[in-house]
Amino acid sequence: MKKTFPILSVIALLIIFTSCSEEYELDKAAYKLIPYSGKEVLILQSTENKLDTLFLNGIEQYFVNDNHLAFFTDQYEVRMLNYKKYAPYANRYVEVHPMIELTATSTETTIKFGFGYEYAFVGQMFYTKEAYDSIPITQLTIGNRTYKDVKVFEADDTYEPLENPIERFYWSLSQGLLGFDERETQWRLIKKYTP
Repeated sequence: MKKTFPILSVIALLIIFTSCSEEYELDKAAYKLIPYSGKEVLILQSTENKLDTLFLNGIEQYFVNDNHLAFFTDQYEVRMLNYKKYAPYANRYVEVHPMIELTATSTETTIKFGFGYEYAFVGQMFYTKEAYDSIPITQLTIGNRTYKDVKVFEADDTYEPLENPIERFYWSLSQGLLGFDERETQWRLIKKYTP
């Protein structure tokens, strides 16, 4: 009996402390918002006939907490698609912000888009799943291929000082990034492959 009480006390304390936090996971349907395996190579061509290559680096998945100083914090699942590209200013390939990042919250899924150092999108980057779903679907023709499941994300003119910002980008529900329009140049996906 004397040995049972300390063991039961420890178990009770563990149950109390671990029940103080929650773990929020992404809905498995949200995984489809990232239409890549994470190993693809995307080649974009500009209206000035320049090429840019994005090397997808895999889909990273982990949990973050909401308060690093607390002992028992809520955990939120994050899933993001990383990529790297050649940076002429550094003369090497560099890791770039996640192209798309999904985060589970206590109430919904949030979606964040990002484009690295050379490209600056001047529009809303964070969306709730509901706001993302409310963006109408349209079509986009690139060369002789027409994509019929495209969402167009428009800039909001909040960063006038930027020289040539991205004013809109095109995201296919099934194919991912199709291209973007800078103020002076348009970029379109011309090839996607898995090495």
